[in-house]
Amino acid sequence: MFEKGEYIIYGNNGVCEVQDYMLPEEAGDQRIYYVLAPVRSKGSTIYSPVDNQKVFMRRVMSKEEARELIDRIPEYEDIEIPEVRNQEQQYKEILQNCDCTDSLRLIKALYTRKEQRETAGRKITAVDEKYLFLAKDSLLNELAIVLEMDVDDVDQMLAEKMKGLENA
Repeated sequence: MFEKGEYIIYGNNGVCEVQDYMLPEEAGDQRIYYVLAPVRSKGSTIYSPVDNQKVFMRRVMSKEEARELIDRIPEYEDIEIPEVRNQEQQYKEILQNCDCTDSLRLIKALYTRKEQRETAGRKITAVDEKYLFLAKDSLLNELAIVLEMDVDDVDQMLAEKMKGLENA
């Protein structure tokens, strides 16, 4: 079980704080529920069974893991997305796994594609833009909580790391 006050990743809701535990008042339901506060949806509350098998839950990464993830950005290869017609499904699967390294690799790939399209005088595709936003939103919120930084500062730090790769 996660502890009160601990930050976790709760599926597509991203970073949530475990605020409390509760037993529902419904007759027959003896399961314990987490009371979660999503970081990106201030004022919202999620109630989830502690033994929930349908939604992926994990602890946020440690500060050391976050620093290592950022330091290793040059080493991570972009995720290959070979078939245009299956791109959105591949993006969804990557994000549903809630793996920070895969999310970062997806961000790198989409950032590179965006830069290439802009250089060619074209706009990023709507699907690429959507999943770049979703991947960044999830990863940046987790990194901001762990590193005790503002989300915009984390975004700028990652952008600088990735821009440095273009010149390498």
